[in-house]
Amino acid sequence: MSQLLYLLRHGQTDFNLQDKVQGSGHDTSLNDTGKAQALAFHRHYAGEPFDAFYCSALQRSRQTLEPFLQDPFYQGIKLHERSGLNEFNWGIFEGNSFDAFDEVYRQLVVDWKAGKEDAAPPGGDSPAMVAARMQPVVDELRQGSFQRPLICLHGRALRLLLCLLTGKPSSAMDDFDHSNLCLYVMLRVGDFYDVVQANDTTHLQGLQSGHARR
Repeated sequence: MSQLLYLLRHGQTDFNLQDKVQGSGHDTSLNDTGKAQALAFHRHYAGEPFDAFYCSALQRSRQTLEPFLQDPFYQGIKLHERSGLNEFNWGIFEGNSFDAFDEVYRQLVVDWKAGKEDAAPPGGDSPAMVAARMQPVVDELRQGSFQRPLICLHGRALRLLLCLLTGKPSSAMDDFDHSNLCLYVMLRVGDFYDVVQANDTTHLQGLQSGHARR
């Protein structure tokens, strides 16, 4: 059976709603909309043969998977918490309005697209730093026995993970769009993965969704 990876961005938090800078430096929780998004995704995909669950070490990631963890259908399916899936840390800008970060962030995106993998906000993470802690998780997925893992992480981290999975450089991160509770499905082809579904939010029809600039 071909391996499929199901990659989720976590549901909405108040920081998303208020456009505050939210990275690994703030362990925020889902708000009511985010919890409704998680339930909607579960309703749409309950019964899929997921054989493992992965999340970051941040609670908004685990909370997004909670409906599956409580579903008797998936009793015995293990949750693998990996800090390597944590969001970028945005350094001195964590918790502030994104307006205060906007100019710096725009320059970071320019630098990243130019291949400057060590560019980082003051006190924060660079793509090279995050890729280094994320690579063991990628290796675990490639070398493991799971055929249908459901993996929940964060916006910018998701973009970087997609680069690692597809064999693209980190300069291609912004080729991958995302929104709260979006789904990417990846098909294993050799050592890398092809995108089967991209930024899919059809499971959120009728619910509020959120786009993040990170």
